[in-house]
Amino acid sequence: MEKTHWKKAFNKDYLGSHDLDDGKDLIAVIGHVEIREVKDTSGKAEKRNVAIFNGNVKPMVLNVTNCKAIKKFSGSNYIEDWKDISIQIYSKEVTAFGETVEALRIRDKQPNVEKPELTPEHQAWSKAVEYLAKPDSTIDAILKRYKLTDANRELLLNTAL
Repeated sequence: MEKTHWKKAFNKDYLGSHDLDDGKDLIAVIGHVEIREVKDTSGKAEKRNVAIFNGNVKPMVLNVTNCKAIKKFSGSNYIEDWKDISIQIYSKEVTAFGETVEALRIRDKQPNVEKPELTPEHQAWSKAVEYLAKPDSTIDAILKRYKLTDANRELLLNTAL
């Protein structure tokens, strides 16, 4: 019989420790990070960095510890550069505000995530062509997110000219 965590009964808009299966990590790819006004447990609103993931994963409010991990993976201090970064999220007991709570943390090493192959039939193909047609764009930015065969790489570059 599968059990239900008591926190699942509450309408949570953001990823929490209760969303992870006991002892299991969650691997996710950051689509982008944005600043949002988020209410803390006392109801006070404050601006926080929030990771928006690719796929069907709730957004995650990022604390300083988790921001430092993402900064390390991206090599950038700027949240606008924190795109397409794979992370591995786990739950850990921490002491906060005088009590022990479950908190989400990001593992020190990035998980290996299989990149999708970019083909002319893929929905992102036309966006890749548009991107490469812009000055100062590079194929390297596309290769960070997608696999390309030599033939499709050549086709993509020729189509963008």
